[in-house]
Amino acid sequence: MSSLNAPPRKQRVHDDMVQDIRRQIEGGMLTADNYLLPERELAKKYQVSSRAVREGLAKLEVEGLIRRHQGRGTVVLAREVVTAVSQPISAAKNIAVIFQGRVRDTSTAEEFDCLQQAFQNEGYGTALYVADGDPEKETRIVQRLVSEGVPGMVLYSSHPRTSYSHLKAAEDAGMKVVVFDHDFPELNCNFVGIDDQLAAYEATEHLIRLGCRELLFINSERDWTTHILRERGFDQAAAKCGGHLPKRVIRLPNCETPAQLGSRLRDELAANLGSMQRPLGIVVWWDEMALSAISCLRDAGWSVPSDAAVIGFANDLSGEVADIPLTTMAIPREEIARLAAATLVSQMRDSSRPSQRIRLKARLIIRESCGTYRNRGEDSEQLSTANMQTGL
Repeated sequence: MSSLNAPPRKQRVHDDMVQDIRRQIEGGMLTADNYLLPERELAKKYQVSSRAVREGLAKLEVEGLIRRHQGRGTVVLAREVVTAVSQPISAAKNIAVIFQGRVRDTSTAEEFDCLQQAFQNEGYGTALYVADGDPEKETRIVQRLVSEGVPGMVLYSSHPRTSYSHLKAAEDAGMKVVVFDHDFPELNCNFVGIDDQLAAYEATEHLIRLGCRELLFINSERDWTTHILRERGFDQAAAKCGGHLPKRVIRLPNCETPAQLGSRLRDELAANLGSMQRPLGIVVWWDEMALSAISCLRDAGWSVPSDAAVIGFANDLSGEVADIPLTTMAIPREEIARLAAATLVSQMRDSSRPSQRIRLKARLIIRESCGTYRNRGEDSEQLSTANMQTGL
């Protein structure tokens, strides 16, 4: 049968997704080192099955447009020839979003989706980059964005506060910057995030209300404003509300993987639990490590929440569906993304606008890792948060 008489090719389920991603790559909206959304988010966006997403990505990979990495996500590859399409989004109308890593996390995907929608409403495209927790890679990405004339950047930085020359250079070149997660007070960039000190204060206060006899804060040893302010809030609540209660702080070193970090946490808890009083109140700077702490406690024969109450930060899905659901300080991700986009766009349109530092209130979500006031004793003193301000 001749090709003229061949029946039309049946459209595959993934074709729309493949065509859209190919169009974004060829039009410059997705460039080399950009990461695509996780497969689950792609399935939701294009309303196809996970299998269809995998088939579509496999087709794009065969074409040499992308490369899939197990556990890291799907990255756009560099191309020697870029085919022009009508009305491409230029670098001047593209906002860069740089994550530290773990782009496959549900929370990260939600944040990027919110940012993408907010910028799209303002007429800007978004390009996603992942630094894989590598400060040097982050520096190279920022330098490249500056050379390409990208006007604005949203950054979840992997750099410590003492090493930000790449951000200073971006500012000096006229790029407008919004940072998330941890602030760089020495720079003139924007910051949008939660009030970390107040959040840790309220988490610690809640544990004191429950009648905990000793307090523990599990933190990272990184010199980031996030960690500094949360530990400061813990100390302040312990001093102001806890009176004579003993308290300790465990600072975990920076590790390459969460598994290594969890191993260090297990060692630290094993060395300290024997001398701690029950019920013990524990605040952990990150939900994933809070869940690891619960696992370590149970392995050591401690009951949660009877022997120890645990509070994390983030409100990730993993904490909600855990064997013992995690009490957490929820971060208002959609509001942060909306404010970040609005702040950045307004400053790009009017360079005379001063930078802003916006800190939103986190919300305490009480789940089984803390129990309730009733099952922890109704005679516990009810303290008023309104009378205990952090002074920020």
